[in-house]
Amino acid sequence: MRHTIIIAALLAAACATPAAPVQEAAPAPVAAAAPSIPFPDGASRDPAAAPAGAYNVDTGHTRVFWTVRHAGLGLFTARFDTVTGTLNFDPQNPANSSVNVTIPVASVSTGVVGRQGAGYFDREIANNVLGAAANPNITFVSRSIEVTGPTTGRITGDLTMKGQTHSVTLDATFEAGRFIEYVGKHKIGFTAHTLIQRSQWGAVFENPALDASPSQAVEIRIEAEFIQA
Repeated sequence: MRHTIIIAALLAAACATPAAPVQEAAPAPVAAAAPSIPFPDGASRDPAAAPAGAYNVDTGHTRVFWTVRHAGLGLFTARFDTVTGTLNFDPQNPANSSVNVTIPVASVSTGVVGRQGAGYFDREIANNVLGAAANPNITFVSRSIEVTGPTTGRITGDLTMKGQTHSVTLDATFEAGRFIEYVGKHKIGFTAHTLIQRSQWGAVFENPALDASPSQAVEIRIEAEFIQA
């Protein structure tokens, strides 16, 4: 009788449904940190450490980039290679500062080389989309500045493009400043970005089918250096 009970118990154990294995929760994905290029010794990230007064755009080290979404897919980025302008900088009260910038439309650079050769698409953008013949320059004139942090602010001003003027707001960051020995002057660096709708300025291709490819939304990113006047 005892042996029968043991055998029955073994058979019951063998036929029992095995317990489901415990599933461990997958680790949460970790966002990759954006790369940060370090600042060299001697560069100050404190805006108040920079001299007050008039600065000019350092044309050789300033670019304006623009990005659209192409065909609803990837991002396409081009730039303007020539930027001139002035900055009146008040380091103790940055809200009292002002900036005035001019961008020649003909300096647009897309890097696209097609069947028509290098520079063809650049001229298409400059002449067809931005109307360079009648309006050779894009300008931005600040109207107000709001300080949002120790090195950040919002610059609101008038953006004039293709003969039309509308207000835009740039989110700006003071990158750093330092005295440049070989030029004997102080320089300061800024970055800024904003998002606009190009059709608001009439920046469109004449061909509707062609105009449908790039997004209406255009991200503008500015990387600028200014040098004491």
